[in-house]
Amino acid sequence: MIAKELDAGEGASGVFEARSPAPPADGLGRDDGLAFSRCAEAAERAYLGGQIERAASMLEALGAAARSDLERVRAHELRIAILTAQGRLDEALRIGRSALAMLGENLPDDGPARKAAADAELAAARAALGRRRIKDLLDEPETSDDRTRAALRLLMSLFMPAAMVSPPLCAFIAARQVNLALERGHGGASPFGYMAYAWVVARMFRRYEEAYELGALALDLSERSDQRELSCRLRLLLGAHISVFTKHLLSSLDLFTQAHEDGLRTGDLTYLSHTCVHASLVRFGLGDECEAVRDEVDGFLTVVQRARDELAAAALTSVRRALDVLTGASPARRAPGSAASDEAAHEETISGPGYGAVAFIHHALRQQLCFLFEDPEGALRMGSLAEARMQGGAGDHLATEVVFYTCLAQLSPARPRDRQLTSVSLQSYRDRLAEWAEQCPDNYRHKHLLVRAESARAAGEELAAMKLYDQAIEAARVNGFVRDEALASELCAKFHLASGRERIAHVYMSDAYDGYLRWGATAKLRQLSRRYPHLVAQAALAGHSSRPPSVFPASVPPPASVPPPATMASPATIAPPATIAPPATIAPPATVAPPATVAPPATIAPPATIAPPATVASPALAYPATVALPVHVAPPAHVAPPAHVAPPASVAPPPASMEELSQAPREPRPEPTATLLPIPGRILVLPLAGEMTPARVARALERIVTGAAARRARVVVIDVSGARRVEAGLAIALTQAAAALRPLGAQVVATGICPEAAQALAELGVDLSVLVTRRTLQSGLACALELARGARRCRRRVAARTQPGALSLRAGMSRHRRAQAPR
Repeated sequence: MIAKELDAGEGASGVFEARSPAPPADGLGRDDGLAFSRCAEAAERAYLGGQIERAASMLEALGAAARSDLERVRAHELRIAILTAQGRLDEALRIGRSALAMLGENLPDDGPARKAAADAELAAARAALGRRRIKDLLDEPETSDDRTRAALRLLMSLFMPAAMVSPPLCAFIAARQVNLALERGHGGASPFGYMAYAWVVARMFRRYEEAYELGALALDLSERSDQRELSCRLRLLLGAHISVFTKHLLSSLDLFTQAHEDGLRTGDLTYLSHTCVHASLVRFGLGDECEAVRDEVDGFLTVVQRARDELAAAALTSVRRALDVLTGASPARRAPGSAASDEAAHEETISGPGYGAVAFIHHALRQQLCFLFEDPEGALRMGSLAEARMQGGAGDHLATEVVFYTCLAQLSPARPRDRQLTSVSLQSYRDRLAEWAEQCPDNYRHKHLLVRAESARAAGEELAAMKLYDQAIEAARVNGFVRDEALASELCAKFHLASGRERIAHVYMSDAYDGYLRWGATAKLRQLSRRYPHLVAQAALAGHSSRPPSVFPASVPPPASVPPPATMASPATIAPPATIAPPATIAPPATVAPPATVAPPATIAPPATIAPPATVASPALAYPATVALPVHVAPPAHVAPPAHVAPPASVAPPPASMEELSQAPREPRPEPTATLLPIPGRILVLPLAGEMTPARVARALERIVTGAAARRARVVVIDVSGARRVEAGLAIALTQAAAALRPLGAQVVATGICPEAAQALAELGVDLSVLVTRRTLQSGLACALELARGARRCRRRVAARTQPGALSLRAGMSRHRRAQAPR
């Protein structure tokens, strides 16, 4: 197979620098198989190095010179991988069909015969598995038949192109792999067969728990036989198509992180490229900060372009354009080639044969943009186009988003009354959301609650709608879906505004504005400022943004500076990037001073100077360049109280003498602002320095709790070695922080408390036993790393008791993190 463990000296960064070894000097004329193996390896290395044309020409010669069916099958297997990366899926399936025929295996023809063959093969697999316990499959014997092993490898190579072209053929291939393994014994690719069958069980039959158990079995099998070349593809399928229906989306990101690393190490370029696509889509769905996700997409584009995977590059281009629209990227920050002609060329490309999965991603993201920018008709149109490409049911998280936004668009009050609630599919969509919410409430409960709230609003049930809106907002907040929390707050604000409750609407719209600000959707903020200036004026003046750290390491070095975003771009005027270095990560501002300590300005321009448009349609609408209300205006870190503000020059007193000036009280120097510092392992560090007044202590406590919740921290290290005095107030605040973070699953490690201060605090009755204390910051960080590892091990033990096979599943997710942790 193409994917294999690279030499130790190559590592992850060397996969694209792989150089094809020289073919044997005597060509393929030798009688033994050594020459063929060397030429096959040369073609494989050429593919890994991005030399697609050279690899294809070498494989043509290789197939012609093969002396046995097994050698011809190996050449065909390599050609299938190259054709899949190029998007020539029908050709890949045609070659695979002829190669399987050499091994006595047949793919069913297109039409009704294919569906009947898939149903029969699935029934046989179901019957064979029904007679065995899943955990007993680990002990199935290995096959010694080379032809069976070759057939399993070939079926594995055909699974991805079949999944993009024909769901019945995909189901047949998955079930056939399981039946072959159970009939003749496990072979090298057997773990992938079980994972592929798990995908079919989840997608077609919606038996998600059974699918997850089969996926855990596949990982166990591959780890037991040390088949690292399968790691990337196994974790991609589990994270993208199975665990999204059983676990929080963060578990999928953990799987993608490991898959990304293993794909680079083994050279599994096709599945590595699709891992990049699904990781970007999951981060987009979680509502991670748009700039950070866009930087990550730029790095991913570099990877897939070097891998020459045209399908993945087109899909990531669509993600990049959606992020450009949301951030209102300036021309300097947009993807190159953002003219309307380039957009039309991109849409023409993805409408071609073999690009159905890419077109689905493109239309699904456009649907979300249309709804966010108050174009429900456009959202329904894009949703219909996406559903037309959604073959075989909802198979990943983005497919569930299509169902969610279709429900919201059908229920939107912006639609004409005679067209609301007329779709017969609305109830079926709601039923599917209800099923997913029951199966995995972490990911789908808040979506189902929001659709129920919109349904109650449309039916005139105001009290029920109020309750459901609040439940949806809270569920999204608890589970960390920033974008969905903001959307639910916005819809709730519009509901109250339509009923004449403007004060309540102001509260919810301010929350929505803050949520979109945390998401980094600058263009959406501008739209809210124009559309509802009377509701978001104060939020716009007091807003600040934050950026969670990237899940994946940067693939290319960032530039030194990042231009500010400008006006919103239309999705019709954004084109794919070529090779873009991701911008440097922008650290969030440390804190925002509470409104009570900021002196209000003398006058504020009335919101009446902002003329909202009569109608706000799709995101393709170009907004005016002038904006009266600032969007990203953060208050200064320190604002002197009004008592110390100098009077205007017109009423200034006479100049004071030098003696008076020397005796006058001096304004205190601003204290240093504390900054939350994230480090790998979900650990936050907050150094405190200077005079810790009660006000600074209160602000620090608030910062700790909000920062830990936003970043899902496991451990918070608070270093007080720079504080001038460690008094009872500061110590009590530390204990309060520990108590506040305990429900969030985070622990507090306090560093810098000397023995004398600890003894004095004990004499004052301050109990520090609820804290983990260390003398120095270095020892505190070492302790934090140990606590973070212990939290992960505890979760794995709990998962092992509740999910069979989950222990070994989670064990593989963080092996690289433990290896990289500082000692």
